[in-house]
Amino acid sequence: SGSVFSYSRAYLWFVLPHGLLAVSIATTFLPDMTRSITRKDKEQMIRQSALGVRLIALVTMPAAFGLFVLRRPIIGAAFEHGGVTPADALETSRALAGFALGLAGFSVYLFVIRVFYAHQDARSPFMINLVENAINIALAVMLADRFGVLGLGAAFAVAYVVSALWSLQVLSYKVPGYPLRHTFAGLYRMLVAAAIMAQAVWMVARLVGGNTGVDALLRIGAGTATGIVVYLCVLLAMRAPEVGELRTRLGR
Repeated sequence: SGSVFSYSRAYLWFVLPHGLLAVSIATTFLPDMTRSITRKDKEQMIRQSALGVRLIALVTMPAAFGLFVLRRPIIGAAFEHGGVTPADALETSRALAGFALGLAGFSVYLFVIRVFYAHQDARSPFMINLVENAINIALAVMLADRFGVLGLGAAFAVAYVVSALWSLQVLSYKVPGYPLRHTFAGLYRMLVAAAIMAQAVWMVARLVGGNTGVDALLRIGAGTATGIVVYLCVLLAMRAPEVGELRTRLGR
């Protein structure tokens, strides 16, 4: 009870980085993948789809950790005014914490589903969607009573992370030669970099600004700037090839 506002507002902030980052990247890949499939250029299609997955994860992984760490000032700056009380804002930030855990999985999942559609394969996405929904519903039923909107957001997140990994596995079966191990290695590097970034953002956020008004904007700005620098530095130290690939693609 009393969670519809919190859930819906948290979901808006969850899909914002997906729409700005993941959808923008996915849109640039889909025409090229479709042409490769039409020309029956399997190797090119594999390269494009694998790169698309890694680049989407590259931008959504830090966004997910950033949303998680900065959830309270984000909600405070956006909604904590008028009739929205601090308790309402706190509950909304808890919902956002749950959602944020699944941002990268959600974005990767939707991109892989599009790869199946580009192959004129509607059966695989349908079956994967059934499993995703089943996981989501089962976890929501188990977690909602104890954790409220946090449990609902977490159920959504876990369902999409599991389904994203499974959809990549299915894609590797459907498209022999798909570089699954290389893709997972890239995702692992991003996960490590994003975790280190989150720790740095958390430390800065404790020292700068607050959770409402102008102070919240100051905390968000300082945390975001710190996160971008730390994330890129860690990836460059790990010699992640995805950074150069993203720079080249954006340049084009």
